[in-house]
Amino acid sequence: MPHKIISAQLCWNNKGEPYSELFDDVYFTSDNELEQARDVFISHNNLEQRWQQCHQTFYVIAETGFGCGLNFLATCQAFESFKRENPTHQLKHLYFISFEKHPLTLADLKNVHQRWPQLTPYANHLQQRYPQAVAGCHRLNFEVGHGEVILDLWLGDITETLPQVSSPAHGLIDTWFLDGFSPSKNPAMWHDSLYLKMAKITKDQANLTTFSATADVQTGLQRHGFSINKVKGLGNKPPILTASFSRRHANSTTPSWYYRPPGQAIKEVTIVGGGIASAALCLALAKRGINITLVCSDSKLALGASGNRQGGFYPLINSQHDYLSQLYSQAFFYTRQTLLPLRAQGYAFSGEFCGVLQLAYQDKLRQRFEKIISNGAFPNEFVHMLDPVQASQVAGVSVPHQALYYPDGAWLSPREITMALIEKAKTLTSIKITFDTTVDKFEYVDQQWQLETNQGQLIASHLILANGHQLTKFKQTKNLALYQTSGQVSHIDTTRELRSLKTVLCYQGYLTPEHQEQHCIGASFERDKVNDNLTECEQHENISKLLDCTNSSAWAQSITPIAIMGKVGIRLSAKDHLPMVGAIPNAQQTAIDYHDLRRGKPATKYQNAPHYPNLYLLGALGSRGLCSATYLAEILACQLTGQPQPISQALLNQLNPNRYWIKQLKAGHEI
Repeated sequence: MPHKIISAQLCWNNKGEPYSELFDDVYFTSDNELEQARDVFISHNNLEQRWQQCHQTFYVIAETGFGCGLNFLATCQAFESFKRENPTHQLKHLYFISFEKHPLTLADLKNVHQRWPQLTPYANHLQQRYPQAVAGCHRLNFEVGHGEVILDLWLGDITETLPQVSSPAHGLIDTWFLDGFSPSKNPAMWHDSLYLKMAKITKDQANLTTFSATADVQTGLQRHGFSINKVKGLGNKPPILTASFSRRHANSTTPSWYYRPPGQAIKEVTIVGGGIASAALCLALAKRGINITLVCSDSKLALGASGNRQGGFYPLINSQHDYLSQLYSQAFFYTRQTLLPLRAQGYAFSGEFCGVLQLAYQDKLRQRFEKIISNGAFPNEFVHMLDPVQASQVAGVSVPHQALYYPDGAWLSPREITMALIEKAKTLTSIKITFDTTVDKFEYVDQQWQLETNQGQLIASHLILANGHQLTKFKQTKNLALYQTSGQVSHIDTTRELRSLKTVLCYQGYLTPEHQEQHCIGASFERDKVNDNLTECEQHENISKLLDCTNSSAWAQSITPIAIMGKVGIRLSAKDHLPMVGAIPNAQQTAIDYHDLRRGKPATKYQNAPHYPNLYLLGALGSRGLCSATYLAEILACQLTGQPQPISQALLNQLNPNRYWIKQLKAGHEI
């Protein structure tokens, strides 16, 4: 069953302190709470000194209770001060991973933040990006002067979310903030199994501080590798604990058969592509200072499946909130909070966040939608059910069915977003684009990839394939369990009736609001078809679906196409509808190394899954690239550089390009 996130019910006690009735405790005392947070978590963790001594481009802090975000805001301010004084220091990215079971509402968060006017710039950024109450990891990006702070806010019970954090064998966390309601009020956050889970993802020589200096906390931390020191609190405050960690075991969270090669200090990559996936990769890698060569087979960007004028932007969710639902809800949040600041910075792209209506045009769909709402995994502001009258009011045209409504959904131009992502990336790093260059094959020679193209040979130290439906044309990728589909989108001139449409309608197809006197109706679905010619048959099919799913509404009948106009996109998909992202696996060696996987031996009995060196892919986005590409690019960029993943380990495993092979071998079948 999906996990429902219940927001905190904030109260205020007679001292003017924010108070939780659920835990019968205050979030903080009103006696210099900001100074105390700085003293306990920033000063006693020696953060400035540790940042000075950091030899990586990123540093990772983890916090056990986000609360009102005070520690996070104070850390943002401290990191910006550090970067201002050390603008050329190699430390560029500060990751702040925090866990919260009962997040404050946005209104309560804004109310509490008024107490600290000196933190207003950071508080405003947090409020603008604050996630809706959906379980899982929400990645929020903050630019702070010469650096970047990345907040990974995990919503859910920490006993369940902490084990989901993906960590390499040597650990992930550099510093811990143990915060939260007192052990006597919230014992579930202060127990031995939690300290064990912390130890599994903590780096050697990491440090820790906490307000709670009880004997149980001390002995629990000591039992799992933390050396404890009790120090005087600020002013008249009680003593606090500081600790350092000695790592006892190498312990990756990734099973051997879903192994992902560790990140490296990469200076440059070569990407084969030219659509929204490769553009999103360019930005994600550019943020990390990596130079890029983009090899495009077309004469310009976004001529393939990413070249549509308009596309619906909304998540794919279900009542079970399974891997598919988790991926697309998190991708939706991440992409939205990436695109809105991009537009605010002047990178123009057509689109309107006008909401999306998903019509229950069949009774079984209505039942499915009602179950999504009743299971409670999604808050009302994310998605809710409308009756036909309400749906018609939102749509601006008559809607004969109930509908799921996504208020933050949109129609967007994939082609223009591709351009905007590239333009932003160019401001951060060197990007060289070679057009009209078709890659025929590539081989690994002398620890580098040699690409044979129609323009001659190219050399790449790290090679990423993000070339859509052409991904499987190479010998290294031909065995991946993927298939091609063709989809025709029709461009229809607007009419007086159609011009009233105010939101995206999704049914067996989709219809967008008017843009430049036209609407997009799509899309047909032809499996294993690679012909990109427009056909009259598929145009009529698109219109027929709209008529059927709207009970032949008068406004739908006003469509009178004079000529065949539109675009055909060829997409690559997987049977489970999940994309693939990561190192490209070696099929032949996988079959050898895992031939007896059907016997049920544990992952620890096998060596790490084989892959080609420095060869990666981002593909199988199907028709959902507009929602998922930016998020998947972030995942791959984190893998390449060894930075924290914005996704659970279990879901990350399900995106591994070798997942079908592993399932086949477990079932006793050959690859």
